[in-house]
Amino acid sequence: MTNFDRPGTTPMPRRRRPAFAALRDEIDLPPLDHIAPTLDPPWQKEETDTPDSKAAFRHPDGHSLGLRIQSRGLALQTWITAGPDLPPIPEGGTDTEQAEAQAARDARLQPGRTWHAVLNTRASNALATDLGALVRDRLLPALTNKPRGLPAPPPPARIGQPDTTTQQEGIQK
Repeated sequence: MTNFDRPGTTPMPRRRRPAFAALRDEIDLPPLDHIAPTLDPPWQKEETDTPDSKAAFRHPDGHSLGLRIQSRGLALQTWITAGPDLPPIPEGGTDTEQAEAQAARDARLQPGRTWHAVLNTRASNALATDLGALVRDRLLPALTNKPRGLPAPPPPARIGQPDTTTQQEGIQK
């Protein structure tokens, strides 16, 4: 009789990691106090209980702006909330001026409403600069001109061809 057992070996149990326990990506970011943009007055920075991962700013008109490092440092969440009051519509003037003032008022972020934007930290080479640009170019303008979403970039202009952007505005998909 032949013994087919392998001599001197003990089977080793295989340890498998469940799918939900996969290795996690994580990015070490500098404290938010070091990369948060400085806003011009009358914006005031508030003290927060976690200054390394959250920053908040207040405006005398009641507007607030916040920044937070999301879990594992993969993203920075930013938001701006409109204050409680809209600018008044001026008394008097022509009907056209009042209609324009009402249209400007309606185009604003309404009181108590919030607009969010996220900065992907993996795609950023200069985190402080990109965060400052996001706050300056996307969040602060939302107070006066409510964003509808990210517009598609315009097609490159060709020399000698007419501008077709005004013709395409009337087309609905």
